[in-house]
Amino acid sequence: MIYRYLSYTLTLGSPAILSALGGDPNSSSTLLFIPGPAVRGALAKALGDPGRDGAKQQEFSDLVLGGRVRYLNVYPSAGGRRTFPMPLSLRREKNKAEESQTVAATDIAAFDGHCTDGHDLSACWPEEQLTSLGEAFISIGGGKPVAMHPTVSARIHHQRDRRKGRAWKDQEGTTHGAIFTFESLDAGQTFQGLIQIRGETDEACRQAADRIRELLGDTLLVGRSRRAGYGGLAVITWGEVRDREVRGAGSEGLRPVTEDIAEGETFRLLLISACIVRNPQTGQMDPEALTMILQKRFSGPAKLLRKRWAFEIVGGFNRKWRLETPQVPAVSAGSVFVFEAVQDIPFAELQQIEHEGLGERREEGFGRVLFLDAPLQRLNVYKPEDDRMSQDRSGEPPDLVREIEQRILSRRVAKKIEEEAAKLLAQVKHLPTNSLIGRLRLPLRKGPDEAIETLQRWLDGHQESERLKRPAMEQLERCRLDGGQTLKDWLLAASRQENIVQWIQPRVLANRHHISSEETAGEFLRDEWKRWALLLMDAVLAGLALRNKREEGNDG
Repeated sequence: MIYRYLSYTLTLGSPAILSALGGDPNSSSTLLFIPGPAVRGALAKALGDPGRDGAKQQEFSDLVLGGRVRYLNVYPSAGGRRTFPMPLSLRREKNKAEESQTVAATDIAAFDGHCTDGHDLSACWPEEQLTSLGEAFISIGGGKPVAMHPTVSARIHHQRDRRKGRAWKDQEGTTHGAIFTFESLDAGQTFQGLIQIRGETDEACRQAADRIRELLGDTLLVGRSRRAGYGGLAVITWGEVRDREVRGAGSEGLRPVTEDIAEGETFRLLLISACIVRNPQTGQMDPEALTMILQKRFSGPAKLLRKRWAFEIVGGFNRKWRLETPQVPAVSAGSVFVFEAVQDIPFAELQQIEHEGLGERREEGFGRVLFLDAPLQRLNVYKPEDDRMSQDRSGEPPDLVREIEQRILSRRVAKKIEEEAAKLLAQVKHLPTNSLIGRLRLPLRKGPDEAIETLQRWLDGHQESERLKRPAMEQLERCRLDGGQTLKDWLLAASRQENIVQWIQPRVLANRHHISSEETAGEFLRDEWKRWALLLMDAVLAGLALRNKREEGNDG
């Protein structure tokens, strides 16, 4: 069987939305690349319904369904080369100032993490605090590795009620109209893709390549919302047909394997697209089964030393069906597996694995792999000379991004506060008077520092003259919230930083709702603990006052 790769370049003429999974219901996040199924779907549309025509059915099967042709992901272009997903093992030192065009990277795949007595700890695992490089893609095969990130913009759209001309809510709380955002890849960027063609002869591969060029033409629409100014409208520039997915010798530490692997040598397998794997024992989709498959594949010639991997959920949308495709767990692109050769391994055997790929849905571009040389502990990664498609991730995020992130986090905390207040007030007993509640709420209108200090002095001051009068204290000690805690003890607990931080769970909220970085989001949540404390106390006290009014109304 002969494998050939038809290369092409897409230049976006308009913004493109390739919807990613997750996100807010009123927003659409985009993938940072053009997935292979989008190109496959465009070709299927060009072929049309084959009907009962036997020749057309056979052609549709050969080019779309049969697996003879595989549509690989279209990744951003850097320096005229198709980039690949950034290896998950590459890291940089956190908070370290970087040179303008060079990033000092650490490859944690080169560290085994097992330290024994008498060995230098730094040789087992890096001592400095590390973080991701911040770039999504890297070029492999050129004279130097270039890391880059495609530019992404967001637009706010307004859906209005046609009769009233604005968004509004009725008395039942039903929303008519909405404000939503679309995230999209900017126009003018270039992406490079490959279409793998399998055939018995070079002539068969050439004919298939010519037919694909004819069907796809010179323009391609990609993504959603094509009537709203999106859709990509990409111009196709067809390239050469080559015999391997990667081209070039590369540089040490990111050099594609081009010769036989000798016994005792270390080499890596890099996933250059997400890999969907089915557990052969249970029949279920199971990403962790990939290690089992790799160990079985290399049971004789190589052994798996370590892995640096991650997982994700992959899905899609079928425009013909107007339905989402099934979502399945997968091993993330960029995952790295380090092997040691137990015996000599012919390069032809490794190249065959690269051609075939791993796992399922390989005709859609999933399961692509690339074999690389042994990892280096330290290497330099470069930024594109034309930095138009790359952003400096080492600096502070723009003020607008920071403000948006803080608003999102504040809204999530406010929701948690409402839920916690309702829970505490579910079984409250012996409510204090509204006059005392109003007095306790008065300091909350001041600055956070002064408010916390005043409440702590009133409830637990060192001198009796600082504390509330005895009748007021008795009311607070008699009032019991859900769980049996007195109102006085709860207010004191809510005025302490460790209790609020433990309740807010900054790490969880930051992980789910951050925009610029998880670290900045977590710092904001922890720094604003006094603000959250005041909001929580005010919500509980307001609920107690409302409960008093309701009981007074019932008595009347």
